[in-house]
Amino acid sequence: MNERTMIVACPNSDPSHKLRLPKRDEILRVSCPICGMRFRYRFPDVVEVLGKRDGVLSVASSYSPQPEEKLITMSRIGSSSCPYRYFKEYIEDPRVQEPFKTIELGMGSFFHSYLENHFKQILARNGIIGTKDSIDVDDLVNSFRLSFIWEGQLRKPYRIVRKGHRIGDFIARLEKIGHNYNRFLQETLVYHKIKAVEGSLQIRTDSFYIRGKYDLITEDPHESIVLWDWKTGSAPRPSYYEQFRSQKIQLGIYAIWMRHRYKSALIRGTAVFLRSELDELSERFTDSVEKDVLDYTHSWRRRLNQQQSYPAIPNKLGLWCSWNPICPKRRSCTS
Repeated sequence: MNERTMIVACPNSDPSHKLRLPKRDEILRVSCPICGMRFRYRFPDVVEVLGKRDGVLSVASSYSPQPEEKLITMSRIGSSSCPYRYFKEYIEDPRVQEPFKTIELGMGSFFHSYLENHFKQILARNGIIGTKDSIDVDDLVNSFRLSFIWEGQLRKPYRIVRKGHRIGDFIARLEKIGHNYNRFLQETLVYHKIKAVEGSLQIRTDSFYIRGKYDLITEDPHESIVLWDWKTGSAPRPSYYEQFRSQKIQLGIYAIWMRHRYKSALIRGTAVFLRSELDELSERFTDSVEKDVLDYTHSWRRRLNQQQSYPAIPNKLGLWCSWNPICPKRRSCTS
């Protein structure tokens, strides 16, 4: 038993929630990582119950070390739809390298890196996006070939999963993405001032830490600040409600971080879909957006913190999962 700490029951209706708290003669503000109950504590008693509402305490442009049970990211939320995948990516220790990566994932990372370098050059020049700042699509495609194709083959660990597709199909897709991006730049980004390129964001709340990454932040001629998120896929179809929910949460996270980071009401987060038809989804900051996003993400984290096992759950996108070759349910995903 640690003489400097003691086990304290969370002051809610479930006595199984236990916390190890320091023996200090000062009032501490505590939040239960399981149920979210907030209370004030001074050894050896709870002195005030504050309730379960979580709010934003601070925002940052870098990550602070935190245990897994405190972290919320969109990639974690997505991975948790299959507990086995979540375990492999965030819990297992030591971490095992996934057997492969899809070409879609590799192409997306490559395109983001290409645009990052492009905008950093503009930022170093004067930071103002002009009509001559379109990317060279031929160079984009050639750079992709040089990076991904070796001895006529797609280099490891990347793999083409979709049947009937060849590397040429993805090169043609990348070319289309490049042209769509140039069209978007000319129609939307000209005369925007670059404020930041490719960075991290963190939102600290009473209970957890919400993290993410942004691609570009600009200020338009009307002084609105926009966080841009480039998508090399297509916009969700109308019936794909889960994808719309995920986009709403992600853009809401951007809006919350932007609102607290820049102290402005003229902010929004925008996802730009570049694969086939050029499309956008945007979210502005409101108090209701902050409440809905924090409620959803915190509820997700608390449910996951109570999970004791991590079984594989087959789904229709199982073939694209990097863990498919070693998944105990791989036959169900491939059938």
